[in-house]
Amino acid sequence: MSPPNMISTLFGHEKPSIIADSEIFLTQCALLGFDTANISKLDKLPKNSIVFSFSNDAAKKTFELAKNTASKKSIFCATQVFEPTTAAALYSLKLLLSSNFERALSTQRSVLNMLNSNERFSLSGNDADAQVSIFPHAQPYALLAEDVSHDFIQSVAEFFEVHYAHMNPQEPCPFDFTGTLKIAGILTVLRKSNPLLPDGLKASLNWLSDRISKDGALLSVEDNTITSLKIGNEEHVKLLDLAAGSRGLKLTEFAVGVNDAIALNIDYKINSQMNEGISGIHLAIGDGSSGYHIDFLSPAVSVHPEH
Repeated sequence: MSPPNMISTLFGHEKPSIIADSEIFLTQCALLGFDTANISKLDKLPKNSIVFSFSNDAAKKTFELAKNTASKKSIFCATQVFEPTTAAALYSLKLLLSSNFERALSTQRSVLNMLNSNERFSLSGNDADAQVSIFPHAQPYALLAEDVSHDFIQSVAEFFEVHYAHMNPQEPCPFDFTGTLKIAGILTVLRKSNPLLPDGLKASLNWLSDRISKDGALLSVEDNTITSLKIGNEEHVKLLDLAAGSRGLKLTEFAVGVNDAIALNIDYKINSQMNEGISGIHLAIGDGSSGYHIDFLSPAVSVHPEH
């Protein structure tokens, strides 16, 4: 597992250490040739590191250590809110090491410039039939090369997407999306348990994810509200409404993914944060607290300004 693109772009000629709170995962990483350390035994981060947190406590300690570390370049992978298993973490590491960070950061800049310079866009590719408007008050998030040229700790997802979030329902949404997309996979995140959610939701969403990864799905959206999610002739929009919590079927995110290097190795059955960076677009519902945050991944879709 040699990471030439990552080393040259982020870490110079130095190999990063793998930091985690799972000894089983760290043992596997050591077998791959990485220097490793358990986060519980550190008082600061190594100069160059990739951190996998398998628990909320480890995630919290990661950022405490970052504050105590004067010189650091660190990629943070919040494994605990996706799928905190050794297999999923190793899968994420494999995709991370196969990613071209230099190209992804450059593409983010191009996408950001396009989105900032136009208001209305059409989507094409992978049978997409959709339009999106970006409003003047919108504040996109993108990670650029200068953001990681010196000290940093960044979530791994930020390297591979330009996104607009609408997490506060009291504020106007920065985008308006209408149309249909083919969905290759979904991601689900619940940051803390919520006793108000129906029993069995996690199992139902796992089942839905497996079905979509096998057969695909068709997502329909009207004015930022999901109206349908069909696998063949089966409708699953009620499950989404149950799972998403107080925000229901209203969109909370529109994003453009830029990581084309992972296309051949992606496995949509795995609930990995790396999947959402796949080149194309993804939409999301839910806030991850009152209910699940659910990403709908539509690879190979391009965004074009409407003139």
